Amino acid sequence: MPSFSRLMPLAITLALLGGVLAVASKNMIVDLDLFHEMALYRQMESEGSMPTTDAFAYTPTNETVVHHEWGTGAVIYLATVSTGWGASALVALKYFLTFAVCFGCFFYAKKQGAGLAVFSILAPFALNLGGWMAFNNIRAQLFTLLFLVILLFLLDLDRRGKRWWVLIWFPLFIIWSNMHGGVVSGMGILGVYCFARLVDAGLETRSPLKTLHRVWHLVITGLVTLILLIVNPYGWEYIPYLYRAVSMDRPLILEWRPIWEIRLPLIYGISVLIAAYAIWREGRTSIFESLALILTAYLAAKHYRHGSLYAVTWACMVPPMIQRSGLSQEIKNMFDSYRAQITVTAFSIALIAVGYSINVRFWELKIPNQISNTQKHEVIYPAGAADYLRSQSLESELNLFVPFAAGAFVQWKLHPQVKVSIDSRYEVAYPDAAIVENDDFYKARKGWQTTLQRYDTHAILVPVNSPLGELLVQDDSQMAKQIGWSWVYKDSGFAVYVPDDTLEKFTPIDRTGEPIQGVFP
Repeated sequence: MPSFSRLMPLAITLALLGGVLAVASKNMIVDLDLFHEMALYRQMESEGSMPTTDAFAYTPTNETVVHHEWGTGAVIYLATVSTGWGASALVALKYFLTFAVCFGCFFYAKKQGAGLAVFSILAPFALNLGGWMAFNNIRAQLFTLLFLVILLFLLDLDRRGKRWWVLIWFPLFIIWSNMHGGVVSGMGILGVYCFARLVDAGLETRSPLKTLHRVWHLVITGLVTLILLIVNPYGWEYIPYLYRAVSMDRPLILEWRPIWEIRLPLIYGISVLIAAYAIWREGRTSIFESLALILTAYLAAKHYRHGSLYAVTWACMVPPMIQRSGLSQEIKNMFDSYRAQITVTAFSIALIAVGYSINVRFWELKIPNQISNTQKHEVIYPAGAADYLRSQSLESELNLFVPFAAGAFVQWKLHPQVKVSIDSRYEVAYPDAAIVENDDFYKARKGWQTTLQRYDTHAILVPVNSPLGELLVQDDSQMAKQIGWSWVYKDSGFAVYVPDDTLEKFTPIDRTGEPIQGVFP
């Protein structure tokens, strides 16, 4: 029978893999951005070129629409729609990218000297910090995390004197910049690395000329990287868009709030303390790692959505730094002293994680039509309402006022018959005030009625649990009668209202209480 000393590495590995699967399978709802990305690629295929003006909204949009995630939409569309593999392909791609990122973090940390024991102790912090946001179905940000890990490996090659890494970096950067605006994080990490190498060389040579000789290739690489930002369907227009997207405030978007306002402030705080200890122990021998951790920790603190960037950087850099500190010996002694207990615990964690993943059906995508009792803030989609509008055989184009989170789903399912008021492209297509107006409307704030007269709106999609939905339903829609609108469709998640003078064009249907689940794609 194998001894615990031989079983322990296997048990720990299975526990780590199970943990990744459990975190990734916790959210099987299709990401809302995926729909507008796919809709754009479908339109591009139809027109034969990249459209730079909006075709999906009937409300005012930006003069030039620069969609920084168009490449992600192309990959998703080709993998799911063009192949005919649909949801299965999306799930497979999600887990491939997820495990590629996690394996990349482990092998990078191992290459820098981290042992399995130290990595297994620290990995749960990274999983909790970044997994909820990163491992979804599928966000362009997941590609950014994979490219970030690859960049760290390339920079490690440079540190070892192998400069051919730039031949991989340049095409990688072009692909990255066409898939997600998160390419800015890659530019930031590259800039931090260049600065760290400059400081290291300056301290070692004490000569400006010798310092420049050591880092000139990095200066050239940085300049070429900046130039390559224009290699995209939008050319120079991409740069001012990227600046605006990075610098603008998004107070109404939950994930753009500071990390301590959203979730896991304790875990984030502990991770920062561990990183601070590691940086203190390393001193100036790890300037790059220290600066990269400080940069990504700041980004995560400022915006919760950047917690995944911090998590990947943390998982790659902190374990090897801790391995070189005095703590590693303490961890080794603990693992040596409690082999049996750790082995049994790790196997148990692996079984629990796999059991949880099976229970939530990790292989099954979800497009929920109403909020569940256990998930109060999950995204829901108007699957039933979309089916209803499609069945009405609309004689002309319908302008549908929609909630921010539902617009992309509607444009994917119903374009070109239906145009929307807004969708989650946000700054890509709409002026800054559009989301505020949309939020005020569905929260029935003062003046919400005037929004109906401001645009040529033919119908309204209303979440029944929104303040507006509750207002319209009260007293069998006394408010609806007051504004001259009536429902033609409703279910447990959404209702569709149209002006009373167009009621005869629609067949009223009430599906309240019926289970409705959307279908991908």
